[in-house]
Amino acid sequence: MKKIIPLLLLVICLFACKDEQKEKTLDTENKIESTDDNQEKEAEKKNNNYQTSSVVKPANIDLDKEVENFIMCKKAATERNDCRNSISKTITEVFEVTEFKDQKSGYVIYDSIRPIAERSKNWLQLGTVTQQTIDQALEHTNRGGLALIIDTSETYGHVVVVVPGESKKSGSWGMKLPNVLSLSNYKPEKSFSDKSLSYAMKKSDDLKVFVRQ
Repeated sequence: MKKIIPLLLLVICLFACKDEQKEKTLDTENKIESTDDNQEKEAEKKNNNYQTSSVVKPANIDLDKEVENFIMCKKAATERNDCRNSISKTITEVFEVTEFKDQKSGYVIYDSIRPIAERSKNWLQLGTVTQQTIDQALEHTNRGGLALIIDTSETYGHVVVVVPGESKKSGSWGMKLPNVLSLSNYKPEKSFSDKSLSYAMKKSDDLKVFVRQ
């Protein structure tokens, strides 16, 4: 009996030591995890500050107002071509380009943008939408440049303008996408200036990226 008691005490002591060691290990892991989280947050904060300071905003035109004006225009439209030059007008005024102006109507209709961009020496086609071409387009836009994404699957393919800012992960596309200005002629109420590209277009090899040099 006298031998059993010391043995039990030894076993209890061993378990107590193991529990104490586990707690110390857990505390250490929590501290490391907390430090990593803080470092990630700090890095993200610095990155956001850098990106914010490096973004060049376009001319002082309220894109939300442009969307609102477009929707109102479509509601009052009586002819098929009414308001179809709204995106050309916005691009011309915001980025001060001249190739989308028209002597008769003031601005070309949106389906004329693609052939003009393809012929013009001022425009460069980066190719199909990929993470690389998207990143290049957004970087160009953040420096004050103009980048468009055009659906080339049909003559009247949708045209959107890449908006300065940061790209965000899209689950449906499997890549990081920028926000765009989208004026939808078929569904004007679906127009916007502050949502991801995925809300404006479906992922397709027919989507081409154009930047103005």
